[in-house]
Parts: sequence; structure tokens; C-alpha cells
Amino acid sequence: MSSDLKKTALLGVLFAGWYAFNIVFNIYNKQVLKAFPYPLHCTMFQFLGGCVLIAFMWGSNLVERPEKEVFSTENLKMVLPLAMIHTAGNLLTNISLGKVAVSFTHTIKAMEPFFSVLFSYLFLGATPSPAVVAALVPVVGGVAMASLAEASFNWIGFGAAMGSNVVFQSRNVFSKKVMAGNKKGVKMDNITLFSVMTLLSAVISLPLAVLVEPFFLQLITSFKNAPLLSTSELACAITKSSSSI
Repeated sequence: MSSDLKKTALLGVLFAGWYAFNIVFNIYNKQVLKAFPYPLHCTMFQFLGGCVLIAFMWGSNLVERPEKEVFSTENLKMVLPLAMIHTAGNLLTNISLGKVAVSFTHTIKAMEPFFSVLFSYLFLGATPSPAVVAALVPVVGGVAMASLAEASFNWIGFGAAMGSNVVFQSRNVFSKKVMAGNKKGVKMDNITLFSVMTLLSAVISLPLAVLVEPFFLQLITSFKNAPLLSTSELACAITKSSSSI
């Protein structure tokens, strides 16, 4: 078997493995969000799990350990915006999975190639060929038709899934610049960059999950439990407020 054929076969296996694990992950993620409807906490636990996996891979030399310069202050400052985008993308995906069916979330996420082409054109100057643009037309049309016919449709789930598309493709576009390195940073391969982003995302999501999510949940609960005023009661309240001024 030639080396090119081996590379093609390996790429096919990796694609199939990614797709299979992605399906299992999202099904279980949906079940977790049903039983534990706290997307920020779920996002945090996922990043912490990623940190454990990264430590194992580095400790067992499954992947090459990064150089010390990767964790320099200047380099971490360069990666931090990507980590924030990475955190937001995962959070939005979890919010969407908690609100709508898994199939619908991933129908919306089929728009990722559209945003990838758009942002590559806007920020990297990569002009898409007519064939690429033509290939995106049925994707956009299909997502629009599926959204109109989706039984579990709601605007929060739709908006979160679409927002994750925008966020993740922004991350992918800007990651190319970070991987190339600059005067302040060091060159990193995709595995190292993703690992550092995951570590920083865990640090970012921890205080958000512990401090921010309980506040918003309490606010939403208070709003839902607040008694609804009738028209006459509302008018009476306005009149009292006006007379006291």
C-alpha cells in the first residue's frame, strides 16, 4: 500500500471516528441536559474532562509535550481571545441542545461551511470559487426549509445553534493566524493550540458556572413565579405611582 493511500485511509478512519463519537456525545449530552438543565455547569465539566484528557496525553507521551514558551504570558494573551470564543461556542451549543432536538441543533450547525467561507473571505481575503458558492446554496436552503418544518423549533434553541456557528467559525479563522505565530507568540500545531484553548476555557467557565449561572437561574425563577397583574391592577398601580410624584 502506497504512503498516499495509507494517508487517505487514515483520514477516512479519523473522519468516521469523529462522526461516530460526535453522535454518541450529543445524544448523551442531550440526556444530561434533560436531567441537569444547567448549560454553563455542563460546559465547565466538559472542559474539566478535556483537561484530564490533555494531562493524560502529555503525561503518557501520546502527543508531544509543548515547549515552555507555549505557556508564556505573551503567548497565553494571544490565545486567550480564542479560548473565550471557544467557551462561548460550546456554551451556545449546550444551550441549543437543551432547548431543541439534537437533530435540529445539528441541522442548524450544517451552516458552518457557509460561515467558514464568509469569514475566510472577510478576514483572510480568501475568495471562494463559484463552485463553492453554488454548493452552499442548497445547504442554506435546506436549513431554512428544515427550520420551518421543525416540530421542536423555538427561537432560543435556533439562535443558540446559529450563534455557535458564528462563534466556532470565527475561532477557526483566527486560529490559523495564531498557529502561524507572530513576534510575541510561538508557533503551535493544531493539537497544542486546541489543548491550550481547552485549559484556558476551563479556567474561564469555572467562575461563570459557580457565580453567574445561579444568579440568572434565580432571576428567571423569580420572573416565572411573579404574579401576573390584571389590566385594572396594572392601571391602579400606575395611577398610584403618578399621584405620588
